[in-house]
Amino acid sequence: MGVTRLRAIGFWLLTVTLAVLPTHPPASGEETSEAPRHPVVGERLGFHGRWFGIPVGSGWIEVKGIEEVDGRPAYHIGVQGYSNEVLSAFYPIHDIVHSYLDVETLRPLRFEKYQHEGRYRAEEIVTFDHASGKATYRSLLNKSVKEIDLPAHFQDLISALYWFRRQPLQPDTVLTVDLYTDEKIYQTRLRLKPLMPLELLKRGTFQCLVVEPEASFKGLLVKRGRIWAYFTADDHRIPLLVKATTPWGAMSAVIDESSIPPSIVRWSN
Repeated sequence: MGVTRLRAIGFWLLTVTLAVLPTHPPASGEETSEAPRHPVVGERLGFHGRWFGIPVGSGWIEVKGIEEVDGRPAYHIGVQGYSNEVLSAFYPIHDIVHSYLDVETLRPLRFEKYQHEGRYRAEEIVTFDHASGKATYRSLLNKSVKEIDLPAHFQDLISALYWFRRQPLQPDTVLTVDLYTDEKIYQTRLRLKPLMPLELLKRGTFQCLVVEPEASFKGLLVKRGRIWAYFTADDHRIPLLVKATTPWGAMSAVIDESSIPPSIVRWSN
């Protein structure tokens, strides 16, 4: 159980590094709590991951278009992550996730996950009926079907990223979100740390909000590891870096240089 929950929260935190779409930035030094725009079709952001400083994989998030889901127009968000040749030699990873967000409300309507990590496999489709407060889970591997009760307000692994970007963010505060994953709802606290500068090699120095997620369950990662996500402290709220201390060592995910819009304020280059 602990390993399954670790995969869930770990994958969500990895996708946090990709949760950004362009908005009009404020002037240099200006702080604002204005909510960013909705997703922009065609936007694609890349990242690369490291373990003990060694490159181990890459991935991206893309707003693929607007499609109809159960009669509602929805943003189709696609996420993919791959291990490189070094990691694949002993632990191959190929994860694909699709999330469909209601264009008007940004609430999740449908969630698909195809997760291949080592010998572990998960292939599932979940549909969310907000009117009835029920989710229908379908496994494509064992053909099982399960109905799950939903709270009035919740997010899935991908929609949570866009929900987060639309919140008024202030340092030294805590946000909470009910998160659907692995056929259950978990309350997750997002603790916002004080503003701090972050220097990234060949990218410059950025003023950042630091976010530390805290899950409501006591899985392995919560007991023995910590994670910090660094977002630009402007309307863009670009996730530049995620760092994690885990039982398997230090891990990180860094946004690709080409994915940082030129309009982002940098203190130095």
